[in-house]
Amino acid sequence: MKNKCVFVIGPESSGSKLIAKVCSHALGIAEFGQWNGIAWSNSDCHKVCHRSLPYGKKIEFPDVQKWIDQYEQDYDIHFILTTRDITISQASRYQRWKKPISQSTGESETAKNMMHSVMNNHLPYFIWSYETFMFLGRPYLQTLYDFLGTKSDFCPELRDANAGKVKKIPFRFF
Repeated sequence: MKNKCVFVIGPESSGSKLIAKVCSHALGIAEFGQWNGIAWSNSDCHKVCHRSLPYGKKIEFPDVQKWIDQYEQDYDIHFILTTRDITISQASRYQRWKKPISQSTGESETAKNMMHSVMNNHLPYFIWSYETFMFLGRPYLQTLYDFLGTKSDFCPELRDANAGKVKKIPFRFF
């Protein structure tokens, strides 16, 4: 069996950095919190690459096909496609970087198209949902570990960042 190269991609503010750090830890590359979750985390055996869509100050999108061409010979490639409620993701981008909604909407569309491309590429992929992780916690994380073929019982402390972004609206059940 080949070593693993895991690519974690998703729209900015979708929880991709968090889950990339978890993957690096679970694969024995870096203790959780030692790697900042940006770009590459490597060991002699495995690699984890995290890239938000887009990433960087110049707003870049990675060349996914180039990654595949470069690593498929020596590694079992796995993709983790991160998702989060897109309205909350875009609100977070506005709060963090003052990105106008028109810019975030265009970037989200490009990210979605890139993720669709990965899904149609016949390589293993796992769709990771930030909201599902916050709701189900450790058992959901175990499904990711199963996908990666690794054993771990690690689960970071969960703090739902959506809670502060969603206005509490009183309602009645009938």
